[in-house]
Amino acid sequence: MTPAAAPIVCLHSSGAGGRQWRRLLADAAAAGHDWTWHAPDLLGHGSRPGWPADAVGDLAHEARELLNHLQLPAGQPLHLVGHSYGGATALQIALMHPERVRSLTLYEPVAFGVLPALGEEQPEWCEARDVAAAVTAALARGDTDAAARGFVGYWQGRDVWPELDAAQRARLAEPMPTIRHHFDALFAARWQPTQLAALRMPVRLIFGSATRASARRVALTLATQLPQVQTVELDGAGHLAPIADAARVNPLILAHLAGMLGQPARYPG
Repeated sequence: MTPAAAPIVCLHSSGAGGRQWRRLLADAAAAGHDWTWHAPDLLGHGSRPGWPADAVGDLAHEARELLNHLQLPAGQPLHLVGHSYGGATALQIALMHPERVRSLTLYEPVAFGVLPALGEEQPEWCEARDVAAAVTAALARGDTDAAARGFVGYWQGRDVWPELDAAQRARLAEPMPTIRHHFDALFAARWQPTQLAALRMPVRLIFGSATRASARRVALTLATQLPQVQTVELDGAGHLAPIADAARVNPLILAHLAGMLGQPARYPG
């Protein structure tokens, strides 16, 4: 199978949906890249069912459900693009099927489970743990608005809730029970360096200079453990840059994919 025959699967961040990647696909088309794309919704987003009530928070569960949902031919090679939780899920797929994954292009894959190996009381681990605990506590008392307010405010770097209208608040609150499973899965991703060292495919790992400390620490930790990794720090960008600053993030994604697919790069970097 030629490299160009391998589809690109884009995995979105928590609370977003496959629509997150509409501009990326449009930018690729405008540049003349005739690639096969899949931008599915993950569990609990869009039309996809939520996590089963008895499901254990586990990235492998999300990865299996996603591959079943895509219904791609068995063994077909893939290029994976992922942001945040979607980036961590892309890494999980690569760990489960390294023979299929031809490349990874990741923006801040927040696999918090790699942090405890650096010390349980490090501030970045505590920061992520405290945000997850606040979300879980709010959901336990049935307050999805409070869960969403804390979650969105953390990743935005400030409390944006007062700036949102009722429809926006409802849209953000709806997936919060699913996002609780995301936190469980991300904290459970305690991949060992030997596991990550087995991933021999090229990886472009992008993170913002203005992101949250927890996301930055995960990215820097993964950068020391993935053998074929190229890191790109995007000046002034935060965690939500693939959505809020797509004009700068998308060229970095497309340039890497162009190289992987044997086409001239039309973008810097």
